[in-house]
Amino acid sequence: MFRKMATSSALFSHLQFSPRKPYPKHVWSPSGGWWGQPHQWKRNTLIVGAGTIVFMAFVFKKSAELEQRTLYPRVWIPSMLWAKQFKNKDDPNFQPPKSL
Repeated sequence: MFRKMATSSALFSHLQFSPRKPYPKHVWSPSGGWWGQPHQWKRNTLIVGAGTIVFMAFVFKKSAELEQRTLYPRVWIPSMLWAKQFKNKDDPNFQPPKSL
């Protein structure tokens, strides 16, 4: 039975393409509803992407300004490149650990 079903076209008959069916035009959906294709979607995507990059740059800058560590890290971490605490060598208590 499985062999007969696998070779028949009935297995894929539900995948045939059909014209768009009628749908209610008064329904609003944030994703665009049925067959949504918003006008100028490429421009809108670029605007949102640019806004996201600007916002994340602000968050990164503010986070780097406020970052403070109480103990010197035992291994290298990326924030050592931009944190003020690692650039200023004034604090005698904040020094790399002595090697064993």
